[in-house]
Amino acid sequence: MAVIAVTIPLTVFSRYVLRNTPIWTDETALFSLVWASMMGAAVGLRKGYQVGVRSLIEKSPKVIGASLEAIGFLFMFIFLGVMVYFGVKQTLFNTRQLSAAMRIPMAIPYSALPLGFAIMFLFTLEEAVAFLGKLRASKDA
Repeated sequence: MAVIAVTIPLTVFSRYVLRNTPIWTDETALFSLVWASMMGAAVGLRKGYQVGVRSLIEKSPKVIGASLEAIGFLFMFIFLGVMVYFGVKQTLFNTRQLSAAMRIPMAIPYSALPLGFAIMFLFTLEEAVAFLGKLRASKDA
């Protein structure tokens, strides 16, 4: 976010005051936004900021609620696994392509996708393990 906070005002200042925009500022801001979005999504998932409808799970009997939650984890693992797979595939596909202005490999901005989704997968795994621990504890009690 700091990179974005510096490059965008620099771009605006350069464009409208100096009448000469550095070629790297637009791409730097764009690629930083992609990385910040993916890392922010992972942090948001970890902190529970994702949209969810808990009322059905909470109002259901314990067995049905636990089953629904387990199905939710399964869908998350499938979705995130697919996103990691295709993110890696897309990143590898773009390793030889260079960005227009900075001439860096496009694999650098694209790698934010599989990395962000992999982190989300790990956070979901952590949450699923905690869920299973709660199930075992309630079963033993």
